[in-house]
Amino acid sequence: MTSKTLVLATAGLAAAFDFPDAGFCGLAARRYKNFSGSGRPLYRFAVSSIRGAQAPFRPAVSEERGVLSLKRGDFDCVLDLQSGRGTLKCAPREQALDSFLRCFYSWLLPRKGGLLLHAASFARNGKAYLFPGRSGAGKSTLSKLAARAHFLLSDELVPVRKAGGRFRAWGSPFWGEMRRPGENRRFDLGGVYKLAKAGGNQVRELPGGRALGLLLRCSMNFAKDAETAALMLSLAAELAATRNSGELRFAKKNDSFTELVGV
Repeated sequence: MTSKTLVLATAGLAAAFDFPDAGFCGLAARRYKNFSGSGRPLYRFAVSSIRGAQAPFRPAVSEERGVLSLKRGDFDCVLDLQSGRGTLKCAPREQALDSFLRCFYSWLLPRKGGLLLHAASFARNGKAYLFPGRSGAGKSTLSKLAARAHFLLSDELVPVRKAGGRFRAWGSPFWGEMRRPGENRRFDLGGVYKLAKAGGNQVRELPGGRALGLLLRCSMNFAKDAETAALMLSLAAELAATRNSGELRFAKKNDSFTELVGV
């Protein structure tokens, strides 16, 4: 068997993976075809295959003496943060690798000025609009309507990152029920809106405290340490103060609500 290397980038943050064989590498290359081959890797992982089961479902994340550990029933990663070298034992399945990447980027993004948010997002007139919400909030419904006329960043998980003094939202390799491949594009953030299903379309004011609470609830995070909590609180507070924000009440009929955001 011949090992293969694949570079994957999310939100402009790249990592290299040395796979044990072409088959495992090919699986990853197909799944993340729009997010591969670009960027200078911050970290490099030597990948090996394990059988792996799903349990436990929730990853365990810890950092001690410059070594990061990410572990779940179907993956086990150890990363030396000083050298940037790590090992990743992973079940050779798309779901296992996708779960690892979600876990890894949820840890990495706050340390690079960003968050991985449970949210839908679409771009209009060169700006991205973010709609955080947990399951049942309306992300999928909004995404299906908005995708008819606008570029959809994701219907499930959106990386947002601050660079050059402003937040940008990125196309995401992580999707929900729409199962679309995503595109590696970025847009300046135009606004953040809480979702609410209603009989008609309307934007209402959302107090800053409620916006902050929503963003914290919707930020993916498996780490338990104080440093991560402080980073995420600071970033969420900045996001909550974003202009053109509020509560979007929308009807499940057409995409006319997209004209209300950013006004």
